Amino acid sequence: MRCLRHRARSPRSAPCLAWLVAGLVASGSPLACAPRQRVPIDPECSPQELTVYVDGEALDEVPTELTLRSDEPHKIFFKAPGHQPQLVVLDPQRLEDGRIGLQPDEICVELVPVAVGRELEIEIEEDETGAPASDTTP
Repeated sequence: MRCLRHRARSPRSAPCLAWLVAGLVASGSPLACAPRQRVPIDPECSPQELTVYVDGEALDEVPTELTLRSDEPHKIFFKAPGHQPQLVVLDPQRLEDGRIGLQPDEICVELVPVAVGRELEIEIEEDETGAPASDTTP
């Protein structure tokens, strides 16, 4: 840290600062934050027992919004018992103001119920003898 304290006074501080920046880059530390975007999830649209996966990772609880990097695509997968699962892909796109943003910018998941535990019942009419009645109508 001594090098940083003397940075303003000493012309030798420029090489020290260069080494500091090189060290940060080599260690993989980001020098700037990646752009992020909040994407709301409308809770009124989804079933109660909903499981949400973001880029393949299951979330512990259903969020009301997601904060995601806006410069890369994301796959949001929703599933619930008795409902057909739904996949929403958020793609980065250039917005009217020139920034990059995820589209769609809001998620409303309307999962479609599927038939669970349904049985097909067929009733066969019998004649007087108990045999299946034949249908002779044209």
